[in-house]
Amino acid sequence: MEQDYFLKRVHLPSILLAFFGFLVSLYALIAHVQILLKPGHGLLCDMSATFNCTSVIGSSYGELASIPLGSYGMSYFMILFAATVMPLISQITEKQHALLEGLLAICGLITVLILIYITYFKIKAFCPTCSIVHGIVFIYSSMKVFRFFSSWRLKATQLYSGDYFSRFAAVSLCLGIPPLAAGLLIPMAVNYFSPVAEAKTPLKLSEVSQAVVKSTVAEDKKNSQDVPNMLSFHKSNFVGDGEDYRLGDDDAPVVVQVFSDFGCPHCKQVNGPLLKAQSDVGLHKVVLVYRFFPLSHVCNPAVPSEGWYPYSCTLAEATRCAGAQGKFWEFKEWGFSGQDWTDDERAQKFSQAGLLAQAKTLGIREDSFKQCLEQHTELKKIENDALIASKLNINGTPLILINGVEYSGPHTAEALEKAMGAY
Repeated sequence: MEQDYFLKRVHLPSILLAFFGFLVSLYALIAHVQILLKPGHGLLCDMSATFNCTSVIGSSYGELASIPLGSYGMSYFMILFAATVMPLISQITEKQHALLEGLLAICGLITVLILIYITYFKIKAFCPTCSIVHGIVFIYSSMKVFRFFSSWRLKATQLYSGDYFSRFAAVSLCLGIPPLAAGLLIPMAVNYFSPVAEAKTPLKLSEVSQAVVKSTVAEDKKNSQDVPNMLSFHKSNFVGDGEDYRLGDDDAPVVVQVFSDFGCPHCKQVNGPLLKAQSDVGLHKVVLVYRFFPLSHVCNPAVPSEGWYPYSCTLAEATRCAGAQGKFWEFKEWGFSGQDWTDDERAQKFSQAGLLAQAKTLGIREDSFKQCLEQHTELKKIENDALIASKLNINGTPLILINGVEYSGPHTAEALEKAMGAY
């Protein structure tokens, strides 16, 4: 039977799905901004290294063309809303409407499949917020694709061709562009106004046994102020609690110190940008000192609980034990790779047998390495480093200090390079 009337009703479930999808995408955008404002602070949906929104939203895949994916989601759901209400603002037939919504559903479905592949096979993490968005798109697509094929048999009379498309395009632009604009402008504003470590007169660090020393800068007597605690670092295993492992020239004018945890997604993500920024500025100008602040009271008295990542302390000790044989940085990279493994893989590889196997792979003497682990040779050093971080009022990992001043800017190589080069 030929259809010769225009559709004049809206589908309430589609409106509810679009509205709910918009709200979840808005939260994803807010989470992206939180990551920029407070790097190192977890999100509400960070439950473990595997179930972790920060690993996905805060990764390099979390934005496209400098716009967070949450903004794209908000824009997409606004366009779905525009398509749903088209019968109220334009003369559109059942078949035309089914075709419009079907095409939007197929585009969304393809995009979600690509994002799922990236999330689970590239980033290797489960983002609860992202998964809710994916689920909404799947539900919407299942309804609209079915309707699309069901309505294909209808023979819609072209009573008013083209009007519905032009009106849909106009409404979509009005509703879809603002979220994209917000996604572009908000991170730019955050990066512009976020406090980045300002340039201070560089102070050369002397090798002293005390962990923290105080200095002052008198560059301008009127504005003279105390410089935050400047950390010294030990250059030998025979001084204090042991050597502070570092890259770069010990006499470099810029000293970057990092307090890190193996279970912290941000610590892993900033690892590469830190090394690239140091390399671009020059290892003769920047020395990178690596310390540990395990988020577990097993080896960190400042933390009230055992923490959700049971390998933080074990890996911190093992990495320093490897450092005693010149393999600190290689073992550290391997330790961070555990965030990409399954729980069973971590349990196997981070057991004593697994740690010894990795030590053998790196050419570390197993007997000395095993003795270091069993006697907890490096535990006191880790506890003292954690105590220093506590005195510096650490409120999240990684804690990055550049010449003793806390860096709280973006965790990108470009921003870190700019902060290091400012000294």
